[in-house]
Amino acid sequence: MTRLWSFDLDGVLAEPPFGWNPAINRDVGLIPDFDAVLPAAAGQQLVDRLLAATWYRVRYVLRPPRPGALQAVRLAATRGPVVVLTGRHERGRRQTEAWLANHGFAAHLDQLVMNASPLKSARYKEAYLRNREVALHIDDDAATAALLARCGIPTALVTWPRNTDLEYPAGVTRCDDMTEVSSLIERIACHD
Repeated sequence: MTRLWSFDLDGVLAEPPFGWNPAINRDVGLIPDFDAVLPAAAGQQLVDRLLAATWYRVRYVLRPPRPGALQAVRLAATRGPVVVLTGRHERGRRQTEAWLANHGFAAHLDQLVMNASPLKSARYKEAYLRNREVALHIDDDAATAALLARCGIPTALVTWPRNTDLEYPAGVTRCDDMTEVSSLIERIACHD
């Protein structure tokens, strides 16, 4: 069976605003919830439509891709299916798809998975990836990396100042940049 390559978006593929990444959750003590399931997505509410038409139209549009990110996605796509698994809300799908297409990522992706559930990002990614064969998930969020590793999902943690001084469980590989992520993808692919 071909294993999945999973990439977070903000802080991994896309640069955060001003190169500052304050949204990293530092709670590396999350324990897996082996009974968690993805709740069914709710229909779009008026607030979702208003946010999609206003705030989400400008929120992500000016973020450049991280150096080496497209090359890492291209490389992973030669080794198996690739998904972008983001905690971004589903209401920003159209803008996120446009960003991925404008920066060359869309051609290499099998799926864009966005959070339409009430779950926080780490728990959403845990529920989505738990029953899939995953070669590697790449993230910048400390809580997500630690939680997924505890679930037995190999995880690359892209280094940012807010995630460097923490202790991680086995299964988390720290990568200073996307070039190191590409090297890790190569090493994993060679062992498959």
